[in-house]
Amino acid sequence: MEVLSFLKELNTEGSQEVLEKLLKFLKENSEKLDSGEVSKEIGIFCEEKPMAVLEKLAFFLENHSLKELEKFERAVEKSFARTTDYASNFFKNKKILTLSNSKTLLEVFRKARPPMVFVLESHPGGEGKILVESLRKIHLRAEPVEDLLAYRILRMVDVCLTGADYVDESGNVLNKVGTTTLAILSRELRKPFFVVADPFKFGSKKLKDTNLFEVVPSELITAIITDPEGGTLC
Repeated sequence: MEVLSFLKELNTEGSQEVLEKLLKFLKENSEKLDSGEVSKEIGIFCEEKPMAVLEKLAFFLENHSLKELEKFERAVEKSFARTTDYASNFFKNKKILTLSNSKTLLEVFRKARPPMVFVLESHPGGEGKILVESLRKIHLRAEPVEDLLAYRILRMVDVCLTGADYVDESGNVLNKVGTTTLAILSRELRKPFFVVADPFKFGSKKLKDTNLFEVVPSELITAIITDPEGGTLC
């Protein structure tokens, strides 16, 4: 269960970063790993912590060897770049509230250069502090916010924006605990609530709440911004 053990150590990363680290691990250990076993271990992990992009990787490995991983990696990278390019156009001059830690949001903010990003600390875990540090490293104004101050900060911003670990067929989104509360508060204050998710984050699993993740109903979401060209490798 080498791959499963590796995945379980990634506790503060969003699904995009989990994928990138896993791909690196698989390429470095491709000679001693079996693609079928890797696919099964990813499946076990996703039962506990659903990530659509990992489901697609598991499906890819059912029909391809580990030596063909670059094909999957290139497809993800291109879709990720198109998604974040497109999404950045909506947030160039917006004050934004978000939560948790997300490679997707980091890239959107890097491209959009918004004037201010507030990030809920996102307990348990406190991953929001990681995103704040990453934003400051690329010279963006970012401030950590205690989770209980979400309503107060929402009144000061233009939009609320989050990432997603999974988007189901009905447009419901799985993300860090606290996201649904943020969506409800956004509706109460009539603030747009956007989600950025490339097509590799979309899947057919029936979503349910877990200890650290919760389902955001589609009716609370203003729009899901994704790759304008659509489609995935799988």
